[in-house]
Amino acid sequence: MTWEKEADVVIVGFGGAGASAAITAHDLGARVLVLEKTAQGGGNTQYAGGSIRTLLDKSKAIEHYYLLCEGTTEKEVLVEFVEESSRNVDWVRQFGAELLPRTQEERSRKFPQGQEGSSFPLVPGAEGVGPRLFVAKSGMTEFGGSNLWSVLSSVAARKGIEVLVNHRAETLITGKEGEVIGVEAEGPAGKIRAMARRAVVLTCGGFENNPGMHLTYLGTRFYPRGTEANTGDGIMMAMGVGADLWHMNATASTFGYKVPEYETAFTHQVLMNPGFIYVDQHGKRFMDEAGTDVHTIWSQVSAIDINILARPRIPTYFVFDDDTRRAGPVSLPGKGRVGDFYRWSDDNLAEVERGWILRAGTMAELARKLGLDSRTLQETVSRYNLACVGAYDPDFQRSPDSLVPVARPPFYAMTLWPAFMNTQGGPKRNARAQVLNVKGQPIRRLYSAGELGSIWGRFYPGGGNVSEALAYGRIAGRNAAAEPPWA
Repeated sequence: MTWEKEADVVIVGFGGAGASAAITAHDLGARVLVLEKTAQGGGNTQYAGGSIRTLLDKSKAIEHYYLLCEGTTEKEVLVEFVEESSRNVDWVRQFGAELLPRTQEERSRKFPQGQEGSSFPLVPGAEGVGPRLFVAKSGMTEFGGSNLWSVLSSVAARKGIEVLVNHRAETLITGKEGEVIGVEAEGPAGKIRAMARRAVVLTCGGFENNPGMHLTYLGTRFYPRGTEANTGDGIMMAMGVGADLWHMNATASTFGYKVPEYETAFTHQVLMNPGFIYVDQHGKRFMDEAGTDVHTIWSQVSAIDINILARPRIPTYFVFDDDTRRAGPVSLPGKGRVGDFYRWSDDNLAEVERGWILRAGTMAELARKLGLDSRTLQETVSRYNLACVGAYDPDFQRSPDSLVPVARPPFYAMTLWPAFMNTQGGPKRNARAQVLNVKGQPIRRLYSAGELGSIWGRFYPGGGNVSEALAYGRIAGRNAAAEPPWA
C-alpha cells in the first residue's frame, strides 16, 4: 500500500478534543498528524459557551452524572472522566490562559434563581458539581469558546503539530485482524492515505448537519447552530470497521430562529427583560419559559399529539412586548456560526424591518399573523399577565422574579425551532477512550473523544461537552501514543 503521509498518531478533526489529543500525544513523544475537513478548524468549540466545569466532590459528581446518563454510560467511564476533568483548569492555565467565573451581572441574568452549579440541582449528587470557568479575553467571559480555541490552536501551532486542512477523512484503513492502521482522506489534490503507526483518534464531531440522521435517530428535524462540518463522517467511518453506537438519541438542544437567508440557526435567548412567553400551535403556554435549562428544550417540545401524529410545539412561538424588544437583543450576538456573517441589532428593530420578527398593534392582530386563534392567544396572555400581578404562576411555577407582563404594545413574535450546537451520539468508547465493537470489545488502535460518541445521554449537564473534549481528548491522546507501533 502506498502512503502519502505517515505519523505515529493520526487525529481526525481539529476542534477542542482533537487539539487536546494532539497536544497530549505530541508531548509524549509521538509524531502527530491532524486531518481537518475545514479550512481552519475549531469545530464547535469555537462557537460554544466554552465553560469548563469545576468539581467540588468527585464521588458525588460521579453519582450525579451516572443518574443523568440513566445507566447508559458505564460508571468506570464516568469515574475516568471526573478524575481527568478535575485537571482541566490547571491544564489550560499552564498555557498562560486566564480562567475566570462569570461576572455577577452575567450570573444574575443567566441564572435568575441564583443557581450556577448543576443544571439538575434536584438530582442526587448535584452538590458535587461546581461553578463554571471561562477563558478570558479582553474582559469577555460569557462566550469563552472562541477564547479557549485560540489558546488550544496557538499551542498546537507553537509545538509544530502538522494539521492538514481541507482534508475530509472518509475511510479507516485496517490491517491484520481488523486493527486500524490509517485513514484515507479527500484533499485539494485528490485522495491521500495517512499511515498511523500507533493509532487513529476520531474527534470529528457529530451529525448536526445531516437531516437524514436527525429523522432516523432524533425523530424530527433540528437546525444546527455550530460548525457546518459535522455531517456524521466519524460515525460512518467507525461503523465501517464494526463500531457499536450509543447516545444517538441525545442532543443538547435549545430554541433557535431559522430565517431563509441563512442555513444555520440564530441562538434564541433573552438575557434582559423577561417579559415573554412561549406558546404552541394552539396558542397555549406549555413550560416555565425562564427557568428551564436551555440544553433541555428538546424535552419540552418533543410531545406528540397521538391523535393527529403531529408535534404541536414544533414550531413554537415566542411572544413578547415592546419593553422586551427595547431591553436588548433576543438573540445572542456572535453566538454560533451564523454570528460569523450577521450581528443581531441591540434593539431588534433591524430584524423587525427584515420581517424576521412579526409586529402587531394588538394581540389579536399578532395571533392572526401567526395563524393562531386570536381568542385563545389573548386568553393565554391575559392569564400569564394575571400571574405576574400576583407574583405566582399556578400553571408552570415560573419564578416570581421572572414574572414580567407582556403588556406594552406593539407586540412581537418569532417562530422558534429546535436547534443545537451539537449531538452526543456516535461510536461507543470505554474508559480508555477506545472505540468498542458491537461485542463490547476494543477495536484495536482506534480511539475517539469529544462529541463524537460523547459520554452524555439525553440529560446533558451544562459545561459537559467542553469539559469532556479536554478530558477525553487527553485520555485518547495519551493512550494512542502508548500503543506499540505496528510498522
